[in-house]
Amino acid sequence: MGLNETKKVMRFIYFSVLFIALFLLSSCETEIMLSQGDVLIHQPVISYEQSETSSLWILNNLELDRIVQIETTENYLMSNHIARAISYDDILIILDKDANSVFVVNACTGKVQTQINRRGRGPGEYRSIIDIAFDDKNEQILVYNDYQKLFFFSLDGQFLKEEKINNDLYSSILYNNDHVIFHNKGIGISCYPYSIDVFNLTDMTWKTIGTNQKVNFNVSLSGPLLVKSKNIWYAPSLDMGLHLLDGDTIRVPFGLEVVNRLPKDLQKKSDRDFSSFSREVRERNILYMIQSIRETENFLAFYSNSGFMMFDKNTLQIRGAKWLNDKILGVKMTFTQYIAHDGDDNKIMFKISHDQWLERKPTNTNVPEHLKEQIEAVKIDEKLESNPILVFYKEKKHE
Repeated sequence: MGLNETKKVMRFIYFSVLFIALFLLSSCETEIMLSQGDVLIHQPVISYEQSETSSLWILNNLELDRIVQIETTENYLMSNHIARAISYDDILIILDKDANSVFVVNACTGKVQTQINRRGRGPGEYRSIIDIAFDDKNEQILVYNDYQKLFFFSLDGQFLKEEKINNDLYSSILYNNDHVIFHNKGIGISCYPYSIDVFNLTDMTWKTIGTNQKVNFNVSLSGPLLVKSKNIWYAPSLDMGLHLLDGDTIRVPFGLEVVNRLPKDLQKKSDRDFSSFSREVRERNILYMIQSIRETENFLAFYSNSGFMMFDKNTLQIRGAKWLNDKILGVKMTFTQYIAHDGDDNKIMFKISHDQWLERKPTNTNVPEHLKEQIEAVKIDEKLESNPILVFYKEKKHE
């Protein structure tokens, strides 16, 4: 082959590789794919004016089950940012992202049994915790950090081992039957939300479920992306489909028919001028994201940028509210206080702050005895900002 022919071949290979690279790059930045659920639910009206009515409907299907005041000491101080909560038997495992700590709390007494706080670069140490999961089979806490490592701790906080994960960085993890599920791969907040990577802890192999489709939208809500309750649910950014991980497939059993979707011009504005973006979203009553989907026996609970929603899987009724007015506790809990915890316990959890408890005004005096005891057991030191108070509701049995 002559010199000119060699140059032609090399030029052909160069431009072929460049074309493939550009194609792959563009393919992961395609337009958002709006999922069509098997059953479409009309978007509920969520406004301050109708929140009392919606609150009554939601709480009429739930009943107050447990109040857990997390112990507050100088050694155990939590922020208000509970990024992940896991319910297992009589304990709660809580990730406080601001404090970069994992707390193991007695779910009955609120006593902190263990705190994992290991800042550094040594074995079992981290700069920051991205997410946690729980291996209920071996009773081990999995901590995923910003070094792309997976740490394993016992419930008493003992560091057991670590595994180096691939070079990708994810924002959410879950443990399920000896597999670790990783979601939202990439640098941005909304990278590849339609795919889930699964790491097999037994044979150390990987598989990808779904499609590597990127969504150019860097706004997120504060709750967990993936939630494990009766099933594993999530919702991709800007997509109103309620996605269910079913073995090696992803199904969309339900989807919201949205009245006002986020237009492209406003979507682009979210990066340049977030204040203006937020104002326009409120003024135009735009629903652009749902998150933290939690399943109980008969309901799906989740929240959105507009408010908290609860959906009856049997009757297909849905309600949305800006807040829930619990008259036994005398507290109005906003939708941002909803915490979608992991665990198949048929319950829904909210958090109440120090100030809310001090200012509560109960109006329902028909309080079951066990709840009276729990309410009276809550002691607030007005001079010391206390850790959150967790409130659990369970489905009410209608006759």
